[in-house]
Amino acid sequence: MKAGDIVQLVELPDSGWMEEHVGRLFEVHEVFERRCLVRMLNVSNKERYWFSEKENFEVVNLAVVELENNDD
Repeated sequence: MKAGDIVQLVELPDSGWMEEHVGRLFEVHEVFERRCLVRMLNVSNKERYWFSEKENFEVVNLAVVELENNDD
């Protein structure tokens, strides 16, 4: 996990209140020895950051979509 990665919560995070956010996407802002600072994506408050243990998150493998150029 590194800054800029898109992550999601693991299926069973260590804090019960986090479970309601399983399936949401986060962007990693900073990574420390055991913790990380992440920003929740697609929310009205763009400055909502979480500081949590790294094992609560896993990197998401997002498929890359290639766009066609129709300037033929």
